[in-house]
Amino acid sequence: MNALALDSLPMAIGMLMAEDAAPLPWQADVQAARKGDPSAFEALVRSVQRPVYGLALRLLQSEAEAAEVAQEALLRAYQNLHRYDDARPFDLWVLAITRNLCLDLLRRRTKVRTEELEPMKEVLPSNEASQEDGAIAREERQSLEAAMETLSVDDREVLALYYVQKRTTKEIAQIMGCAPGTIMARLFRAREKLRKKMTPAEEETK
Repeated sequence: MNALALDSLPMAIGMLMAEDAAPLPWQADVQAARKGDPSAFEALVRSVQRPVYGLALRLLQSEAEAAEVAQEALLRAYQNLHRYDDARPFDLWVLAITRNLCLDLLRRRTKVRTEELEPMKEVLPSNEASQEDGAIAREERQSLEAAMETLSVDDREVLALYYVQKRTTKEIAQIMGCAPGTIMARLFRAREKLRKKMTPAEEETK
């Protein structure tokens, strides 16, 4: 990938597995779900299941495990709904549960996976790019995916939350339980590592 392509790196990251991160009015559905309304909790699930699964997939790099963790996170959210603080965005609360479950699973792993996982299929907007542009974009996205897979869990996590799910540093700090300044520093380091992964060695030495 050339230097020009690297300039659009944040935009390219944001295109990967784009999530619906628009804020929703959680309070009414939460209150109704607490009173036993199943349709209200179903609405809550629909509003967070994509970002929940997306974060789990980025951390675990396994579709099967990500699906299991996503289901467990939503189950725990339902079981602990009475403990949820209405002042906190519901999606951030569930993402924090998801993150903790993922980290627990990663700690229990005793060996590196040897099986090849089929990458998720990405679809480009056909009405905005020619076939040639689309082919180039797909190649760049595949290179980006490959580079991200080589990063640590910590780096993948902050990049996924910031660029893919469009979370602010403040929101990420709430999910991860640390200061926004810490997130900014981690984001800078992760971006720099990703940039080096995607920059040919000869360009780095110039």
